[in-house]
Amino acid sequence: MHSFRKIRIPAAVVLLLLAVNLGLNYILIPASYVNFMIHKGVSQAHDTVFLGTSHGLNGISPKIVEEQSGEKAINLCMGGEYPRDAYYLLKMVCEKSVPKTVVYELDFGYWCTPEGQRGDFNRIYYEMPWSLVKAEYLLAKEWKLDFRAVLFPWFYYRGQFRDVKKIVSLKQSREYRDHEEAVFQLDGYGYMDGFMRNRPIPGEKPEDNLVLWNEEERNEDSFRYFEKMADFCKKKGIRLVVLTTPVPGAALDKYGENFQEADTFFTEYLEQMGIDYWNYNRPGTRIENFDDSLDAFTDYEGHMSAGQAEAFSVQLVEDIL
Repeated sequence: MHSFRKIRIPAAVVLLLLAVNLGLNYILIPASYVNFMIHKGVSQAHDTVFLGTSHGLNGISPKIVEEQSGEKAINLCMGGEYPRDAYYLLKMVCEKSVPKTVVYELDFGYWCTPEGQRGDFNRIYYEMPWSLVKAEYLLAKEWKLDFRAVLFPWFYYRGQFRDVKKIVSLKQSREYRDHEEAVFQLDGYGYMDGFMRNRPIPGEKPEDNLVLWNEEERNEDSFRYFEKMADFCKKKGIRLVVLTTPVPGAALDKYGENFQEADTFFTEYLEQMGIDYWNYNRPGTRIENFDDSLDAFTDYEGHMSAGQAEAFSVQLVEDIL
């Protein structure tokens, strides 16, 4: 009996700490459109899967792709998504159904910067349903780069205490439980039609977050996991295409030499792998009904307004087909 009490008390403490941890996750981690993306990715089959960064999230409308092609499409691009994340998202999707085509949106900055421990560091892992792929992802990224993301996901959102009421209310709403995108709409801005719809914002734009290509600081993990993704696609018989979305003409005017260096490097790199690369910033590239002025973007990086994203998506479907 005495030995049983010795075991029971520590076990009760562990269960209490686990309950507190789960509770903090629920009240501090904001409701996210990533939950909707992951749910759609594991519950439906798709012909075309888009992977990549926030440029793809803002710039590719899967609804337009579906309307123009007659095939099912899903946009799994998101801010903070490195090739390592894209690789495991693709493996997750393939547990449900193998797509015909994977389009990877390449942002040069993600290939020459480290994967940082930010708020978006673990949101893909957090929203992924449990599976062998998630277990592999756990060991390949979360545990390797920052164990806190595994044990205490709320740690990255500890500054959200003032928003607890709002977070809990949204998570408990019927609309959120039923994955209705309207819950992420703010005056016409927000996640809708499977991508992030931005309003046009005229005027000056920030350059602070623009990360230019720097071969000397290349992130070897980005190259390694992209190559793993390319091998995976080849084994599964999936067509893999790589693209770089348009940026404002002002960015090309100011940093054209760097964009050209990046294009030369990645064109050669992908050509050696036998992968098509469509860089929509090359001289002579023209997209019908597309405005490349700063007014059509939210920044120098190239995050498009919704209208420009839809115009670009029409051209993209033509190129894919």
